Amino acid sequence: MLIKIEKYGSNVLRKHSTLVKGDEDIQGLSTNLFDTLAKEGGIGLAAPQIGLLKRAFIMDSNPAADKEDSFERFKYLIINPTILFVSKNDNWFKEGCLSIPDIFEDIARPDKIVVKYYNEIFEPIEREISGIEARIFQHEYDHLEGTLFVDRLSPLKRRMLDSKLRRIARAAIK
Repeated sequence: MLIKIEKYGSNVLRKHSTLVKGDEDIQGLSTNLFDTLAKEGGIGLAAPQIGLLKRAFIMDSNPAADKEDSFERFKYLIINPTILFVSKNDNWFKEGCLSIPDIFEDIARPDKIVVKYYNEIFEPIEREISGIEARIFQHEYDHLEGTLFVDRLSPLKRRMLDSKLRRIARAAIK
């Protein structure tokens, strides 16, 4: 089912998400996230972005891989993730967010991370990821913590974007 994406200024985007329990409708959550992402475009979507304060997100690199040969193909539902390790080496990459339309900025993130999460059948997974997969994971993980990619910008860059962000927030309230 398609769900409206919460935009910058929505309170739900600033709250910490709660754990998903094994007896919850994980298939329904997955379907809602993947259907909404397919309609809206993008390569990741977190449950808070569709108004659910649950620790779950999806990653789907296929739209980007269709346009850019260097992108790996993957498609995952991530439940109750934790980041166990981050490398000291950062990579810069232009990020955007479906909750903050039309703003794209260079963000530094660790290039390798070790993560633990549950998959769609609630099996525990632990692995090291890198590249675009690690970037998407970290971006979506931030949503579960109530953090947005613009929070990672310098104060000067944030001030430069302030009028655009206020405009998005005003439109979200309507």
